[in-house]
Amino acid sequence: MKVLFVFILPSGGVDTLNRLRYKALLPVGIFSHFLYFQRGSGSSSLPPEVPVFYASDPLAIQHILNFYSFDVIVVTSFFIQVPLFRQLGFTKPILFEIQGFGLQENARHNLIEAQPYLNDNVNAIIYPKTPHIGALLQELYTHKPKFAFSNPFDPDSFVSPLPAPLSSYPPLAWIGRLEDNKNWRDFLRIGAEVIKLIPSVRLWMFSDPELALPGETEELFQWSIGLGLTTRITHFYNVPHDQMPSHYEQIALSGGVLCMTSKAEGAPYVALEALNCGCPIVTSDSDGVKSAIIDEVTGLYYDHGDIVGAAEQIVRLMTTEKLRRNLVNAGKKHVRSDFSMEKYAYQFSDMLIAVGVHPC
Repeated sequence: MKVLFVFILPSGGVDTLNRLRYKALLPVGIFSHFLYFQRGSGSSSLPPEVPVFYASDPLAIQHILNFYSFDVIVVTSFFIQVPLFRQLGFTKPILFEIQGFGLQENARHNLIEAQPYLNDNVNAIIYPKTPHIGALLQELYTHKPKFAFSNPFDPDSFVSPLPAPLSSYPPLAWIGRLEDNKNWRDFLRIGAEVIKLIPSVRLWMFSDPELALPGETEELFQWSIGLGLTTRITHFYNVPHDQMPSHYEQIALSGGVLCMTSKAEGAPYVALEALNCGCPIVTSDSDGVKSAIIDEVTGLYYDHGDIVGAAEQIVRLMTTEKLRRNLVNAGKKHVRSDFSMEKYAYQFSDMLIAVGVHPC
């Protein structure tokens, strides 16, 4: 049984999700294919056995559809593209998947705007248990079937092949796109407060310049000067996904912390990856992150905008060894029990059966 997953470009969390679900669904007879409208930072590192297409021209897409005869199409986030597949003659089920619609007001706007594209064209909607998305769907898509289950994660494949090196200082790390929702500005404010309390701390920022919104990179530079952080920040650009375990482990072993500052999240892979590698996390209460981070159990929370409170939580994790060890151990267990590849495959298969597609 063949599924075509559609997204704009291979980068970020959806790129990770697609890699993992290819592997998760194969044992239950579901063969995943991926269509991206353009190339991205993840293009060069996709495994050669994964069938990937890059096309935006309708004639090229129609050729792909005709040749492979997919049983179902899953379009992720970009709802404007959904009617194209009906216009090209695809009559089988189309599912719309929500990943990362941002803050509640942004998500509401997007879901209202999406109604004319989705109501007559999709058979069901999928989302990764994000509470505010679920509430909006119940309100705006009352009669549309909805499925909510966690994204898959493979803990055994996301490990560093070699022991991570120790850093001479504790890193305070941040990972994300340079945009308002990911909230890099608060990270710099928090970092400046932490350095007042632990002067040896340095800031590590992982980002993809290709995904930065216009003007954000320049503004980051200006903020770094204003906060006196230019010599305290190390930037990591476009780190290959298979190299990230080493960075997480280095942060962990060096007494560092990952700080997640997003205003809203769907189901961020960053949290699962860090937990799997034993990297402690302090996070804002960004809704979707709750599936991975349980306050005082697998990580620590702070209130949005509370810069001093966030800094105090980070210092707690950097200086309280027992708390740090307990959170790390609980986080590793949580990742393995709640985000397994097998669980995702069974839930995905059950969903397909519910919309009339029967896996092999």
